[in-house]
Amino acid sequence: MVDGLHEGIVSEELWNQAQVKMIAQAKKYEHVNKAKDTKTHLLSGLVKCPVCGAGMYGNKSIKHRKDGSKYKDFYYYGCKHRTMTRGHKCDYKKQIQEEVLDASVVEIITKLVSTPRFASLIQEKINMKVDTTAIDQEIKALEKQLKQSYAMKRKTLEEIEQLDPDDRHYNRRKADLDDRLYRMYDKIDDQEQRLIEARAKKQSIESEKVTGDNIYKILIYFDKFYKLMNEEEQRKLMETLIEEIQIYKERQPSGQWLKSITFRLPIIDSDISTPIGKGLDSDSHVETVVNLQIGEA
Repeated sequence: MVDGLHEGIVSEELWNQAQVKMIAQAKKYEHVNKAKDTKTHLLSGLVKCPVCGAGMYGNKSIKHRKDGSKYKDFYYYGCKHRTMTRGHKCDYKKQIQEEVLDASVVEIITKLVSTPRFASLIQEKINMKVDTTAIDQEIKALEKQLKQSYAMKRKTLEEIEQLDPDDRHYNRRKADLDDRLYRMYDKIDDQEQRLIEARAKKQSIESEKVTGDNIYKILIYFDKFYKLMNEEEQRKLMETLIEEIQIYKERQPSGQWLKSITFRLPIIDSDISTPIGKGLDSDSHVETVVNLQIGEA
């Protein structure tokens, strides 16, 4: 079959739409093999070692009594000691109890999103329209270029069909037109790919806006939604919200490990100082900056 001379089974427009969808969703799904009894560690990797700065990961400690019975499983965040500092592996051996640190982070987020100022800023983000002007202009220009290339391809094919085999320069003219046609196919392939990528980029921008809006809406009612989520959903929410969590090397006299939280979402354009409690049941607080990373909506 000769390219360009037969009717395709699938139209070029439908083919390109399928390519756009494939690229836009390429990383949307990820297969994960997980045993049913495996615990999801809420802040694993998000918590950073106060010595080497590497991610601290969730672990389980199993201890037995003298009679052979098991103590209650102890879940903690610990450094893997993989990062080298001045030629030596990290020696931070503290085991941070997951239950305590998890509760502190949830407490901070709950307090943060409950402030009137935060709720107002969130609503502004939801109402904000995404600007696709630049990518729309790029798509329009590529569509125009591709239309011109298709027209040039058709014209070249017509010229080839109209050649006179009896013309003494037939072979040379045919070779010239064939060369032009093949170069045109390369150009069309390049333009089609660029158009597919541009459309996928626009679709991704619009999808991110929808996803961001959903996250913002969840944040407004964080204390209600969070309790209804399962462990996997809570973990995914934290990954979406948080860039990193810094802790103190030693547990503070207040009982607090949590030092600061840097948020991933561009929620506001400045830092907010939020009080972090001494403990889960304490009403007294110490001032700790909760960094909200600046970014574009």
